[in-house]
Amino acid sequence: MINLFEKGYNGYKLFFYDPEVEDVLKKIADNDIEITEEYKNTQRNYVVKIRYKGREYVLKSPRNEFRIPQRKFFTFFKAGEAIETLRNIKDLQKRGLDIFAMPLGAVVKRKHGMIEESHIIFEMAEGEAVLKNKHRAVDATKEMHKYGVYHGDCNPSNFIITREGLKVIDTQAKKMHFGNYRAHYDMVTMKSDSYKEMVYPYRKNIFYYIVLMVKFFKRNPIVAKIKKNKKILRDKGWKI
Repeated sequence: MINLFEKGYNGYKLFFYDPEVEDVLKKIADNDIEITEEYKNTQRNYVVKIRYKGREYVLKSPRNEFRIPQRKFFTFFKAGEAIETLRNIKDLQKRGLDIFAMPLGAVVKRKHGMIEESHIIFEMAEGEAVLKNKHRAVDATKEMHKYGVYHGDCNPSNFIITREGLKVIDTQAKKMHFGNYRAHYDMVTMKSDSYKEMVYPYRKNIFYYIVLMVKFFKRNPIVAKIKKNKKILRDKGWKI
């Protein structure tokens, strides 16, 4: 059994399986890290490539988790995205599903029990997205579903072909509940957004049609406008 280590450091909590990453986590907590490339810097997420002692990692900070008040409140009762991702993917690896860019450690700071800062580092997955081989993304997603977990952001850019094979990125690998609703949500998202010629891989049951209704509701112009305006206000600093 592999234990998840938890150590306090300068007001932060460090979480890791391999003690070799403890030092780089301390550097992240100290904001003393070499950033070599920026992938994403939005109000929602911050994702960069970092280097420490000759090794490269991907660093992600899920900002919405502590930027949006209602989500921040619920972190009082939850471990948080970074730690859940660490645990979920390590558990899947132990069970035999080893297709992920592995998360290696997390840095979390809480105030009054709620997360106010969070970072997670992953192994570097060098390669190209499966834009010309989208069926491989479908196959990998089906494998995740067989293990009872779902992707949550199912598009070809989150499936990378590396020298070691295909790697799945940008997922918490959460467990599915409510039948196979989430499996259908993954596949409907893939087909409607990125892979229209995809042969739908599952039997279209009641959960499939619920997904279609949810998607239809989200595409409603009034709902879409409300969501867009809410995002604009959040980006201006409104706590909604």
